[in-house]
Amino acid sequence: MAIKKFAQNKKINDMKKYKNLNFASTVAIVLVIVIGISCMKKPVRYFIPSQMFTPVSISVTTTDTSVTITWPPSINTETTGQKYTVQISADSTFTTPPALSLIVNLPKVTVTDDTLKDRTAYYVRLQTNATATSAASNWISNNPSSFKLIGEQLFKPLTSGNIVDNAVILNWIPTPGITQIVLTPGTGTVITVPISSATNAAGADTVYGLTANTSYTAILYQGNKTVGVLNFVTAASVSGSNIIDLRGNTDPNSLIDTLPMIPSGSVVLLQPGMIYDAPATYIFTQNVTIETGLGFGTPAIISIAANFDASGTIDSLNFKNLIFKANGSGYVMNVSNVVNITSINFTNCTTQGNFTNSFVRLKKARDVVTNLNITNCIIDSVGVTSKYAVIYANASSTAVFTNINVQNSTFYYIYDFITQTGVKTANALNVTNCTFNNFINQSGYFVNYSATFPPTVNFTNDIFGSTLDPTTANGIKSTSNAVFNGCYQTSDCVFFADPLVGPSSYAGTSYNLFTDPDNGNFSFKDATFSGKGTAGDPRWW
Repeated sequence: MAIKKFAQNKKINDMKKYKNLNFASTVAIVLVIVIGISCMKKPVRYFIPSQMFTPVSISVTTTDTSVTITWPPSINTETTGQKYTVQISADSTFTTPPALSLIVNLPKVTVTDDTLKDRTAYYVRLQTNATATSAASNWISNNPSSFKLIGEQLFKPLTSGNIVDNAVILNWIPTPGITQIVLTPGTGTVITVPISSATNAAGADTVYGLTANTSYTAILYQGNKTVGVLNFVTAASVSGSNIIDLRGNTDPNSLIDTLPMIPSGSVVLLQPGMIYDAPATYIFTQNVTIETGLGFGTPAIISIAANFDASGTIDSLNFKNLIFKANGSGYVMNVSNVVNITSINFTNCTTQGNFTNSFVRLKKARDVVTNLNITNCIIDSVGVTSKYAVIYANASSTAVFTNINVQNSTFYYIYDFITQTGVKTANALNVTNCTFNNFINQSGYFVNYSATFPPTVNFTNDIFGSTLDPTTANGIKSTSNAVFNGCYQTSDCVFFADPLVGPSSYAGTSYNLFTDPDNGNFSFKDATFSGKGTAGDPRWW
C-alpha cells in the first residue's frame, strides 16, 4: 500500500516537472526567434535620382510694358545643359494652349507687351526639362496670383473741357506708326477712328458720335500694339421734352428759320463757334431757351442785323453762353409790343461790336418784365453815341423792369447803366460783384430813375472805374437810398453831379488797378489791392 502510494506521488511530480520544462522550452524558443529577428540587419534603400528636383518658387516682377519671371535653379546631377519650359496663359488651369511657351537655359526670362496683350491677367507655370539621365520635373505655378501689363501710355491726360455729351478731344504724344483709336462704351457700338499721318503728327483728334452720360474706354494703337488707354464719361446732355439740336447744321439761317416752328418751352442748341444770322426782327411769343450746346471752342455767335422782339404773355426767355454780334443793329432786344414776361435771363453772354442803342429795351406802354437777370456776362460798347442805357424802359411811364438782378458781370464803354423813365412801380435793383469802367458821358447817369426810386437798391462788392467824361458824368438819380457794401471806386471815377456815396476810394486810377482796361482786360495789375478776391467780376480775380 505504501509502495503504491509512493509510485502515484512520483508520477504526479514527474508530470509537473515535464509541464514546467515544456513551458520554459517554449519561452526560450520564442525569445531566440525574437532576438534573431531583431538582430537581422535591414537592407539600405539608396536614392538614385531619376528626375531633377522641381523648382520651389516663382517670382514675377512687372513694369508697364514687360514682365520678368525668375526662380531658383533646379538641383541636378548634371552641371551643364539644364533647360526649363516656361508657359504663360490667360487660363489659370492651363487646360487650353498657353499664350506663350518658352524653353530657356537660365532660371530667368523677360517678356514684353510686344508678345503679350496689355491689361490681360496672365498666369505662369514652369518645369525643369528632362535630360538623358533624368525625367522632367513637376510643374510649379504662381496660381492664384496673376499679373497684367499696363502698356505704354502715349495718351495725354483728359480735362473736363475735352469732354462733352457727344464728343471728346483726345491728345497723345506724336509717335511713328500710330494707326487708330478704338472707343468702347460700357454698352453700345464700338467706334473705330483711323489715324492719318497728318493727324498723328498733330497728336490730337476729336471724335464725335458718342452717347451722352456714358462710360468709354479709348485705346490708342500702334499697329496691333496698344500704346495708350483712357477711361472717361461723357457729359450729360441737355434734357427736356423739346430739345431742338442745331449742332451740325451748317446753315447760318437755321436759327431764325427754326424759331417760328418750335413749341413753347423748347431748348435750342447751337453749334459752338458757328455764326447764326438774324437778318430781320424775330418776335418771341413763346417760352424758349437759346444756348450754345456742349462742344469745343468759342460760344455760338448770333449776328444781329435787326433785333429780337417779343409779344404777349411769356413765362421766360433764356439766353445762355452766347455771343451777340452787332451787325448794324442798335439792340439785342427791343420790345415794341405789349408784353408781360415773367423773366428774361442772360447767362454767360458777351457782346461783340458796337450796339448803338440798348442791350435790352422796353418801349411799349404797359410793358412789364418782372425779373431781368444778367449773370456772368461781359457787355461793352452799348449806347454811347446815341445816349441809350444798357437797360432801358422809357414808354409813357408804364414800361417797367420790376426786379433787376445783375451779378458777376463786366460793363465797359457804356452810356447809362439803367434808365427807367417815370417808372413808379419798380421794386428792386441788386448789383453784385460787377466791374464798371469807361462809363457815363454826355450828361448821362449811372442809374436814372426819373420818378420814385426803388425801395431796394443794393450794390455789393462792385468796382467802379473811370468815367468817360468826368465833366458831365452823373451818378444816381433821383432820390437815392442806394446801399453800397464792399464796393470800390478808382480815382478817375469822377461824377460831375450826384457822386456815388459809399464805395471805398482806391488811390490809383483804373490804369493802376487793371491790367489793360482799354482792351477789356480787368485782371488786377495791383497785387496789393484790398478788394482782390472779393470785389468786382470774379472772372478777373
